[in-house]
Amino acid sequence: MNLSRRDFLRNVSVIGGGLTLGFHLQGYASALGDDAELAPDAFLKITPGGDIIVQVHKTEMGQGTVTGMLSLIAEELEVAPDQIRYEMAHVDDAFRDPEYYLQITGGSNAIRVLYEPLRQTGATAMAMLMAAAVGRSGHPEQELHAGDGVIATADGSISYSYGELASAAAALPVPSKVALKNASRFNVIGQQNQRLDNQPKVEGSANFGIDAGPADALVAVVVRPPIAHGPVTSFDASEARKLNGVKHIVQIDSGVAVVATNYWRARKAAEKVTIQWQQSESPLVDSASIEQALSEALDGDDFATVRDDGKPPASGAADQIEVEYSAPFLAHATMEPMNATVAINGDSADVWVGVQAPDLARSFASKALGIDDDKITVHNQFLGGGFGRRAIPDNVFEAAQIARAVGEPVRLVWSREDDTRHDYFRPPMKTRFRARLGSNGEVLSWENWLAGPSLMQHNVQNMSVGILPSWIPDFLIDFGADMAAKKDGSATEGLKDIPYAFDHIYMGYRNVETPVRLGAWRSVGHSHNGFFAESFVDELAVAVGEDPIAFRRRHLPADSRHRQVLDTVEKLSNWGNAPQGHYQGVAVHESFHSVVAEVVEISMTNGKPRLEKGYVAVHCGRAVNPDIVRQQMEGGMLFGLSAALYGEVTFKDGAAVQGNFHDYPTLRMSEAPEIAVTIVESDAPPTGVGEPGTPPAPAALGNAIYAATGQRLRDLPFRL
Repeated sequence: MNLSRRDFLRNVSVIGGGLTLGFHLQGYASALGDDAELAPDAFLKITPGGDIIVQVHKTEMGQGTVTGMLSLIAEELEVAPDQIRYEMAHVDDAFRDPEYYLQITGGSNAIRVLYEPLRQTGATAMAMLMAAAVGRSGHPEQELHAGDGVIATADGSISYSYGELASAAAALPVPSKVALKNASRFNVIGQQNQRLDNQPKVEGSANFGIDAGPADALVAVVVRPPIAHGPVTSFDASEARKLNGVKHIVQIDSGVAVVATNYWRARKAAEKVTIQWQQSESPLVDSASIEQALSEALDGDDFATVRDDGKPPASGAADQIEVEYSAPFLAHATMEPMNATVAINGDSADVWVGVQAPDLARSFASKALGIDDDKITVHNQFLGGGFGRRAIPDNVFEAAQIARAVGEPVRLVWSREDDTRHDYFRPPMKTRFRARLGSNGEVLSWENWLAGPSLMQHNVQNMSVGILPSWIPDFLIDFGADMAAKKDGSATEGLKDIPYAFDHIYMGYRNVETPVRLGAWRSVGHSHNGFFAESFVDELAVAVGEDPIAFRRRHLPADSRHRQVLDTVEKLSNWGNAPQGHYQGVAVHESFHSVVAEVVEISMTNGKPRLEKGYVAVHCGRAVNPDIVRQQMEGGMLFGLSAALYGEVTFKDGAAVQGNFHDYPTLRMSEAPEIAVTIVESDAPPTGVGEPGTPPAPAALGNAIYAATGQRLRDLPFRL
């Protein structure tokens, strides 16, 4: 990504006497705010009192983005990150992500995209403060030193705080060019490991979406249809209205909302509402029909060619292996259930929510309320887990519809069952591999056919409410969705670009439509394709009688990052020398510009795998906050292991079967292995870390189970 300093550093101004630098990634125009509140053009502000304030426009959902962003600015400003105060930014075009064109947090790209721009901001502020100090002191710059919020001479005889210099600095022109610090002088990058959001979360002062908004807001729950797309035809709420605390019962697009003085009263009243739902004219979806559709698609011939490199061997000239793999629907199971609070004030409104895409939240609220975007304020909060689910703010649309109907501030809270059964699910996929092997163990041909729903097709439809004008007809939206399906890179990522140097590589993809709601799930297409690819590579290693790591290494470019992480994890895990009764499996996968190799070590108890150890080697460029990188690798690996052992949403009679943690379990702490993480040293710019730890985990576990039992498990979740 190329960003000019003119695009990023929008302006400098005096606001309340302080130094203010603007933020403008996309080149959109926006006006300065007033003294009371930081505007998007006041991205970084240094007040006369010495406060350093930064607006954080990326969502914090446990991945450490706040700490990372402030670390980059702090490095160039010569302060500690905890000397910077952060505020959650409001919605503005200036904050749109340059890759997604939305104000969104996703794709593990925050630090990768902002690494240089944030450092430029800090360096520009530092240069202007230093120039002000030179002008005020009469000393040349080389006789002055900056640190800890102060610029001073070596002997300390002259010393100015940043606050004392802020107004004078604001009167200076923005320098056309500033030098960023050399890595040899870093005091923060690569060393800052203290999470800046830890203390408020431990103390209980941190606000999540479910905590925020007016204290006197009424609480709403929604009774939703048992099947997708089943609108209300009529309802009887006479018994529910008799219960204490029930204030309103209204119909909205997605069901019937029950509004009461607290959550429990609303939920108990909801159980007494009798609803007639419109019956579906289409056959009701169930797991068997979905499986059949995927299998029939694989047997068809209408595949879009995604990759076709090299020349296939002559028929009959090689040994052939052909197998199929599958992955199911998955729910997100965020710890904080979906929620949103909306208060309408005449021709304006406020929304309190924890959301990955606050501009979409604003647009969804605008459509539901009939209020212009610019009169809606979104107060974004901490997220109790996102994993892609909170990129689609359907909860905001519902809360806005309810608030409009009842005329009072409303806090909508989904139940765990709502959260699981009405999720935007990770799409199911089925794939067929066919490989031909030469007499010396070389892979002469790798062919792969993938069948499953297009996430991009669903995303166009899911987000059209918030992005597209209301006058655009549905048939045009459907047309756009169909076009997106034909170019859906999210379905094929991690398979179409396997790094191995095989003689011939072919991949085809076929979209299989489904009425089930779909959405991004941590690592998106990589989440299933990493499992598919690295499991089949392991099968090929077994077929030629070669060690799995040696086989991979032989087919990878000598100078590749993939070989680096493989070599690293081989040593880290003491590969091939597991204790007696322990078995190891390996996988390596690239996603979000990072490469991760993982080894899972298991034992077998009563025929079931027990997770003993996990080993991770990651190449993610320069690690801004190494401990946060390790945390994300640990969490990502556990997320993938949980999905491999337990993750599955099934459908019966048109409805999702699973509803809570008793039938949609996740990995428990008592089941989690000890995990060791090594970060491969690099001076390259940072790459993603929030998601890349997830894709290799299921394959590494499956390969370990094969090593232990001789049984190859090709369908997720694993069943022994």
